Amino acid sequence: MSQHPAPRQCDGSRPALRTGRVGLLALLLALSWPLSAQQALRGVAAHAASEAVGTQLRPPSQDAAPSASVQAASAGTGTGAPAPAAVEADVAAITMARERGVLFKVTPPVPAVLPVQVTEAGAASPVPDQPVSYLLGTIHFGTPEEQGIDYGQLEQLIDGSGTFINEVDIDSSWKSDYDGYRWLPEDAPLDAMIDAEGMARAQALLPAIRPQDLRRMKPWAVLALLEARGEHGGEATMDARLQRAAAAAGKRMLHLETLEQQLQALDCVPAHEHVQVLDERLRKSWVLRIESAEAMAFYRSRVLDAWLASIDRMDGLDGSAKAIEQRARLCLLEDRNARWIGPLETAFQDGASFVAVGAIHLVGPQGLIARLRGDGYRIEAMPF
Repeated sequence: MSQHPAPRQCDGSRPALRTGRVGLLALLLALSWPLSAQQALRGVAAHAASEAVGTQLRPPSQDAAPSASVQAASAGTGTGAPAPAAVEADVAAITMARERGVLFKVTPPVPAVLPVQVTEAGAASPVPDQPVSYLLGTIHFGTPEEQGIDYGQLEQLIDGSGTFINEVDIDSSWKSDYDGYRWLPEDAPLDAMIDAEGMARAQALLPAIRPQDLRRMKPWAVLALLEARGEHGGEATMDARLQRAAAAAGKRMLHLETLEQQLQALDCVPAHEHVQVLDERLRKSWVLRIESAEAMAFYRSRVLDAWLASIDRMDGLDGSAKAIEQRARLCLLEDRNARWIGPLETAFQDGASFVAVGAIHLVGPQGLIARLRGDGYRIEAMPF
């Protein structure tokens, strides 16, 4: 299920996340949280690990059947007993991931038929062609080579559109009023919520963060930074590249939400509850590094449904922490999708648009593609 602001790394790039926290943190912290440390966020580089993970993803022709490893795991249950939940999730992900793609052509439904107008020549007036738009799922880290993205092709599509739409204006300015979304109260710091061992783990995993900043950060912000470790932002994020290209082409700009709305989505779970998720993530931090590599592999292979299924498993969390993280996920994905769909459909009806949002927003029962199809839109995956 992302795909998803973080502090700048030493090279000035913006780390980003694999779930709904991905692009939000990359923007917010880059705007407001300059680092004086000389050491970048450390971790396993996503482009290196994704090579190994990518070999586990089957070519499109095999999508209809579970992989041999999944079949073997299912058979290992013996007497026809149900497969473990993780295996069932893998099977479901493989079954769902038949429509590969990150770029989709969007055609609105034909308008309701009005009384036929007859011209003087006796011919019925033709129904006007519906505007064709494009919907791109973005990933908020990596180089074009790692992403497998041809930016020249995307710029051509932007050039042929009248409106460029993305999540938030990347040039949004930070306001001091926003500090309450990311900082804990001074009398209730992070080290009063988790033990000394947990704080030591967090500091070791995030050496570029000053201790006085770490103890004031809300759990969602620490989680986002942990998810970002080792991801390479490149010279500019995909979102920044595309907005810059659209601005240079003189396109009309539409942003689906404000910076403050993004902050509200990130901060929707109270810190005293969300800290349980952080505590478990600190104890099993390697899981996030693996998932970061998987995110790039899924994106490169254009299997977004499988990526969402991997996120939804919430590997490494117990039942109560999963329930808390699920609430955060609803704020970051489903709730935002529900807010976005109206403005998107209006734009698609009005004229040709190019939309770029986090890839995980596209898929799933409440994803943008399912919502558009439910409203009669024709959605076609484009070779890319």
